[in-house]
Amino acid sequence: MPPFTGYGSEAEENPRKLLDASRDFHVLHQEGFGTFKLNQFNSMVETADGKLIPFPGVLAIRPVPRLAALQNAREAMGNDANDVWTATKFVPPPAAESLTPEHIFPVRRAMGTSEFTRFCLRRRYASHFPLSGIKTMCLFTDGACANNGSADVVPQAGCGFVFNDSENGMVSFPLEKEGPDGIVYTHTNNRAELRAVIAALEYRVWWGEGWERVIIVTDSEYVVNGATDWMRKWAGREWVTSSRKPVQNRDLWERLSVNLGTYADGGCEVSFWEVPRQWNQQADRAASEAAKKVGSQSYEKQSGVLR
Repeated sequence: MPPFTGYGSEAEENPRKLLDASRDFHVLHQEGFGTFKLNQFNSMVETADGKLIPFPGVLAIRPVPRLAALQNAREAMGNDANDVWTATKFVPPPAAESLTPEHIFPVRRAMGTSEFTRFCLRRRYASHFPLSGIKTMCLFTDGACANNGSADVVPQAGCGFVFNDSENGMVSFPLEKEGPDGIVYTHTNNRAELRAVIAALEYRVWWGEGWERVIIVTDSEYVVNGATDWMRKWAGREWVTSSRKPVQNRDLWERLSVNLGTYADGGCEVSFWEVPRQWNQQADRAASEAAKKVGSQSYEKQSGVLR
């Protein structure tokens, strides 16, 4: 991935405004709280002596999805047919078909309830995606496995994903021994690549920043086809392949489906873009380094508060 050289091109010096402060928001984990307007909200708490003071901590809030974004995401991602959510495939604009992800999604500043940097869709291409437009970002993901498929040496896999160009913008971890269902699975390259995608989606509620489409950039044909097509077919056959064999990595596919449903209900479409390996080098390096380390026994959700 080439080094980031600045924000100056395309007159994009100003941050992308992703959220309208006058729209509806809600407080996390507060049943019955209802919705409120962020620019009209003044949270006050009562002290022990009866005084009202501003809320003295961090208030975790999320935007209420726009109805149009919610309807588009749910329809595009399959409306939970066969009890499975799937993603869509990203097709670059005709003028950019041969261009790298870094060109189509350069690092740019964005503004939600705070300022941050992400791989943002270039303004010139936003008109090709009228439903999500400028509120489109991408994540780079990859998995690696040393001794993949070996019967003599225990395979060891790692996962990685990248969400901006900062020191903290790359996350990597060794693949756990157990899946989310608590069963021990042999490490494979396919499993690591799929696990990296799940980790990237679980790391942060990206649609809470205001994004209405997240593009997963990966060099895994297995992940792209499974997430956009095969998964629903497998579920329709009670999780067996067309040759009547049990679907490998079912635990992770089902976990991915749950995450995709969460994004759909948040009004954020998830798409996959399969790219050549040389276009995914930073995530590949992160995964390869993680594969050299010993992972934990139990499945661990990757999460973080970040800029």
